[in-house]
This record gives sequence, C-alpha cells and structure tokens, in this order.
Amino acid sequence: MSGSSAVALVSAVAILGAVVWFDRHVLADLAGTSDRDLRYFGRNMWALIIVLSFPIGPMMYLLYGKGPGRLR
Repeated sequence: MSGSSAVALVSAVAILGAVVWFDRHVLADLAGTSDRDLRYFGRNMWALIIVLSFPIGPMMYLLYGKGPGRLR
C-alpha cells in the first residue's frame, strides 16, 4: 500500500466515522422527541430521510422536523 492510498483510506474512514456519528446523534434526538413535537412527517419517514440523504436529511430534520421549543 503506497503512502497516498493509505492517506485516502484513513481520510475515508474518518469521514465515514463522522457521518455515522452525526446520523446516530440525530436519530437519538428523533427517538427522544415526542410524536406531537414532530412536524411534516412521522417518525419513520424522518428516520429514512435522515439516513438516506446525508447531510441534507439530518439538517432538514433539525431545522424543520421538530416543533416549537426545539432548542431546549
């Protein structure tokens, strides 16, 4: 394995780790949010949006998916 491919592999693993970490925290927030505080979609649809459309999905959930008092 050459030096540049090792750097690429380490970078890919670091980026994938950041994606998994962010998705996990947003999904944990979704799990802790009551059904009456969710807006626009149900819990299952938000989970699919979060997982399948990184990084837009988690940002959409954080900006639009939670109801009033979302900054608490």
